[in-house]
Amino acid sequence: MGDRFYWIIIVVLCVGAGCIFWLMYRKIQQLIKKNGELSEQKENDLRNGFDLELTPYKLDPHLLKNALNAIQSHAYHSYHALDKLSNVLDYILYESDDKFVKLKDEVSFAQNLIEINRLKVSPLFDLHMRIKIAPEAGNLMIVPFMTINPIENAFKHADVQSENSFISVVFEVVDNTFFLSVSNKIQPNTIYKNVRHGGIGDKTFKNRLDKLYGGNYKLTTEQKDDVYHVKLEIKLHTND
Repeated sequence: MGDRFYWIIIVVLCVGAGCIFWLMYRKIQQLIKKNGELSEQKENDLRNGFDLELTPYKLDPHLLKNALNAIQSHAYHSYHALDKLSNVLDYILYESDDKFVKLKDEVSFAQNLIEINRLKVSPLFDLHMRIKIAPEAGNLMIVPFMTINPIENAFKHADVQSENSFISVVFEVVDNTFFLSVSNKIQPNTIYKNVRHGGIGDKTFKNRLDKLYGGNYKLTTEQKDDVYHVKLEIKLHTND
C-alpha cells in the first residue's frame, strides 16, 4: 500500500510539472507570435516612413529563452522561477497594451524579470534590489517597459566573475517623480558605451523617452573606475 501511494504521488507530481511547462510553452508561443507581428509592423512602418520609436516595445525573445534554460538548470528553484516568468509573460501579453500602466505594475514586472535573471548568477553574487515607493505613489501612471533597458544592460555587462562584483537596482518616488538607479561592476579597463553611442536598443530607449516624455525626464550615465551607473528620472502623472 505504501509503495502504491508513493507511485501515485510521483505520477501526480510529474503530471503537474508537465502541465506547468505546457502552459509556459503556450504563453511563449503567444509571445513569439506577438513579437513577429510587431516586427512586421515595424518593417511596414519603416517602408512607409512612420516614427518607429512610438511603436510598441518588443522584448527580445532570446532573453526569455535564456531564462528558460537557466530555470531548467536550477530544478530546485523551478516553481518560483516559473511563477515569475508567468507573471512577466502575462504583463507583456495582456497588461502592457495600454499607453500607460500603474507604476506598481511596471515595478512588479521589473522585479519578476530581476528574479528570473538571478538564476543566471551565483547564489553568492551581490544582487541588491530596493523599493522605496509609498502605496499611493504606486498608482501613478508610467509608459510600459520604461524600467527594463537599464536593468537588462546591467545583467548583460556586469562582471559576474569577480569576487566583489555586484548589481544594484533602486526604485524610488519623490514628489511624483520616479527614480530608477542601476549600478553594476564591469570588467576592469572597460569603457562602457552610454546610451548616446550604444546599440540599437539603447538608442531606441532614448528616442522613446524623448518622444513620450520630452522635457519631463532626465537620463544620466556615469562610469567611475570599474562601476557603471545609470539614473533615470521621470515626472509621472495621476490616473485622472
